[in-house]
Amino acid sequence: MSRVESTKGRGVGRRWHRWTESEAREALEEFAAGGESAAVFARRRGISTQRLGYWRRRLSRSGMTEFVAVALPDVSRAFLEIAVGGVVVRVREDLDVGHVAGLVEAIGRRWGGPC
Repeated sequence: MSRVESTKGRGVGRRWHRWTESEAREALEEFAAGGESAAVFARRRGISTQRLGYWRRRLSRSGMTEFVAVALPDVSRAFLEIAVGGVVVRVREDLDVGHVAGLVEAIGRRWGGPC
């Protein structure tokens, strides 16, 4: 999404293109590889040294983001939460119904009454 804006009224009298982040990265890589001063590079590219400086600061703050793979637990299984007498037990939904019923009954007995 680029936009062309007029710089008239600022004494320049020419039009400029608003950089996207990828365009700024490309220009900064070219600048870093070229060995020119910021003023020479900016003049050659038809940009201001302020624009170059702005993008250098902006991109140095954000840095290069790297993504790291993270192993997650199997989230495809559903869980049930059973709350009895202030105790909360979380069990897999595919657990045998008899085991779940026995667990609820034991918790109910421990906490003073049938469930």
